[in-house]
Amino acid sequence: MTTGKQSGKYQVKIVPTARKDLRDAAMYIAQDSSANARKFVADVKARINNVLANSPNICLPPRAYPFLAEQGYLRFSVHANYSALWVWRGSIIEIHRILHNKRNWALIISGPEGMEEIEPSE
Repeated sequence: MTTGKQSGKYQVKIVPTARKDLRDAAMYIAQDSSANARKFVADVKARINNVLANSPNICLPPRAYPFLAEQGYLRFSVHANYSALWVWRGSIIEIHRILHNKRNWALIISGPEGMEEIEPSE
């Protein structure tokens, strides 16, 4: 039986949307340097596996986006300019998005409909 926690680490699942986010970010970075893009992906994966998987309780809800916090999302900084949005699924950490911190997460996640109701708070 899998408990989600193996040798002191929690099991992490990166859903396809988050995989696409990471791939898109790497492709953007690769426009300037393919070596930097490869390092970025390696750094993000290492941070997820070495920090988040061991210490998920250090994460907090995304303060700038209360509607995400209400849905149970937690934010984890995976790189200087990128964060992962994740939720607990039992004892499994499920990463849903990996987004640049300067982007409008409300627009990305909810779409343009109803944006006036869910603008990020300051």
